[in-house]
Amino acid sequence: MEGPVLFWAGEMLGSLGWHVQAVRWTADDSPSAAPHEFAAEAAEQAFAASPAADQRLIVAKSFSTLSIPWAEEARIPGIWLTPLLTDERVRSTIGASSKDDLFIGGSQDKLWDGGRKSESEKTFFEVPGADHSLQIPGDWRASQQAQAEVFTRIEEFVVGLA
Repeated sequence: MEGPVLFWAGEMLGSLGWHVQAVRWTADDSPSAAPHEFAAEAAEQAFAASPAADQRLIVAKSFSTLSIPWAEEARIPGIWLTPLLTDERVRSTIGASSKDDLFIGGSQDKLWDGGRKSESEKTFFEVPGADHSLQIPGDWRASQQAQAEVFTRIEEFVVGLA
């Protein structure tokens, strides 16, 4: 099942005129010893399967955010949901980047690692009390409200790219 944050982000992008090309992992997929390369190859394949476009954007969540170094090299802006900020290669790429990206994580997500609080609020948005699913454990109403704010931030970011 696709989590609500990815589903609604896709719906939003589609309504804003973007082509949405989903990448799904299966039980047979294995990143082996090269997880960054595995995520990058999946992103490359998704872009290759998509129609040509003047503007590209990547939206990734969790493990897929290991493609951040690939997106930096390709100069493709990204919306990175619950990025693995504890990964040194991801973190160093973010620190050296000059392109537009949006990073969203939960304050209770151990992989968010504090959300790079030293960065600007425009780039990093932390959902108070949220876990790695961007949900508030035990409170579906608070989760829904928090995710509404996430979608507002995503929409503002995407509109700002135009």
